[in-house]
Amino acid sequence: MRASRRHQEEHLDLPQVVQHGRALISFQAGIAQAANRLRTRAEAELAANQIDAETLPDDMDEMHAVIDSVLAGSPAYTGYHLFADWRARSHGVVCHDAFVEIADQVVPVLEALDEGPTTLDAGAGVTPPDWFTEVWFHRTTGGWDASAYNGYVHGELIHKQLLTKIFPGGIFAQRRRVARSAPKAAYARILDMGASTGHYTMALAETFPDAAITGIDYSVRMLEHARRVANAAGLHWTLLVRGAEDTGLDPASFDLVTSYIVLHELPPRLVKAVFAEAFRLLAPGGDMMMADVPRYADLDRLARWRTDIVAKWGGEPYWRASASLDLKALAESVGFIEVDAGGLGSRPGDHPYVIRARKPDGTSS
Repeated sequence: MRASRRHQEEHLDLPQVVQHGRALISFQAGIAQAANRLRTRAEAELAANQIDAETLPDDMDEMHAVIDSVLAGSPAYTGYHLFADWRARSHGVVCHDAFVEIADQVVPVLEALDEGPTTLDAGAGVTPPDWFTEVWFHRTTGGWDASAYNGYVHGELIHKQLLTKIFPGGIFAQRRRVARSAPKAAYARILDMGASTGHYTMALAETFPDAAITGIDYSVRMLEHARRVANAAGLHWTLLVRGAEDTGLDPASFDLVTSYIVLHELPPRLVKAVFAEAFRLLAPGGDMMMADVPRYADLDRLARWRTDIVAKWGGEPYWRASASLDLKALAESVGFIEVDAGGLGSRPGDHPYVIRARKPDGTSS
């Protein structure tokens, strides 16, 4: 039976950032909003030069070249580049510095939350692959595990303090909407692939309170914070440092295998492997549900450019190739049936893109 817990934004009662950190985070949000206004102005200049979704070339690199050429002397476009690039480079540093200012107050609280009903297997013997360790995703200096409290910085400051200012009420409500869009009203065993700091995992727990939930990720720092989030809510999650492409978990051990905005962070060659692993892990009749960024094929050319440039600045090296994949065809190729895919909203290109599929009854592997 579906039920709702206290919303995930409110689960942790932690010391608040002090004035300096709070001001810098607010400044970051202001820069992001200013960059968006400058981009809108630059797009108006494109339109004045008869450059739009119909006249742009289809090839992404050619598209960038045309827009860069047309807007070469545009103050709005130059400002957009400067603001967006600065925010992408500095948002993690700003939030980390805000943590350092209150570390003496917040660390004891975090350490207390390391104890509780949720377990974490830190993955002794699991070696994250080069594609994960050699990329600073989201331009996080040193990668996800560079700092002992990167999970707190990302889960509590970047997501809850910064991104909620840029997308008011959006990022957590969206996770809940995805969880509630699952094909069935109840599941006994759920696997969250790429659980990170547990925001989507919590949405799953709110939606399916009777389910046993397992979360996997390559980042031990992110999962450490997911453990704190779960412990604060008194939840019994099983968290494991594992890769979604090869979990090592028992076949047919889950009724729902799901993820939220993870696929575009994988090299595209691995997405089919993740789907195949989800198929192996599902019991017959079980569901796969994966939410990710919109497919480029569903976007007009201008929207594709707008998305692609943010991905380039945001430290997303696999985004373009991954967002160009036909996920419906990939799901069908590994054996899934009743595959449904599209934007969560009313249009195909709405964010996020959600694919739902079922493992046939009577299928053992």
